[in-house]
Formats: sequence, C-alpha cells, structure tokens
Amino acid sequence: MIDEIGETVVYLLAGMRVKIKAPVNVALSQGWFPSSEDQYVGDSLKTPLRGFIVEDENVGTIELSSETEVSVIYYHKKAAENRIWFFAATGEKAVCTVSSVPIHDHSSVVQGGPAYGTYFSDDEVVV
Repeated sequence: MIDEIGETVVYLLAGMRVKIKAPVNVALSQGWFPSSEDQYVGDSLKTPLRGFIVEDENVGTIELSSETEVSVIYYHKKAAENRIWFFAATGEKAVCTVSSVPIHDHSSVVQGGPAYGTYFSDDEVVV
C-alpha cells in the first residue's frame, strides 16, 4: 500500500514557471529520497525526474532545477488542469495539482472586482 505524503494546489497562468520541491516532514526533520523507478500515472508508465512525474506533458513540462535539493521547475504551457506527482523511494507519493486561472479582466466581483465602483470585502479568511 502506498501512503500519501501530501497534496497541494497551485494556481498558474499559461507561461508561468514554478519550482516544486519534495515534501519534508517538519515534525521529524526528515525528507524523502526520490524514486528512480518507472511509475504508472494514469494508464502511462513514466520515468521520474528526481522523483517527479508530470501527468499531462501537453499541458506542462518539468526540468531539473539548478539546485542540489530534490526539486524541479514546472512550466505550465496552456490553460488546463495538470498534476505533478512525487514518488519517494520508500513508496510514499505526493501530488501537486495545477489549477489554471482563466484570463479575466476584473470587470465583476466574481472576477476579482472592483467593477465600475462596486467594492466587495470578505471579513473572514480561512487558512
């Protein structure tokens, strides 16, 4: 049975890049070593890059970061959802879901307003 290390969501526009690092267990001051074994993601058998695999390479790609840490640079190519998986040598896995933010013009409160002098405030922030 493969345990989940964690899951996170990041919002990116097409053309953006982000560094994705392997998850670290802060409580135990430990990290995970990346797996180099081929892994199934969906129906495809893929080879990880420092333990990371992109689910849909038509939507985004990964490349090695220049640092020595267990990380990659993800490049989001088009407005669609994608996932980047991390597979640890010990069998755990983590996933980073990329949710694409649609192009918007702030012409309404729903799009981030203010729109035409209309202001919106939220008194509560949930973390």
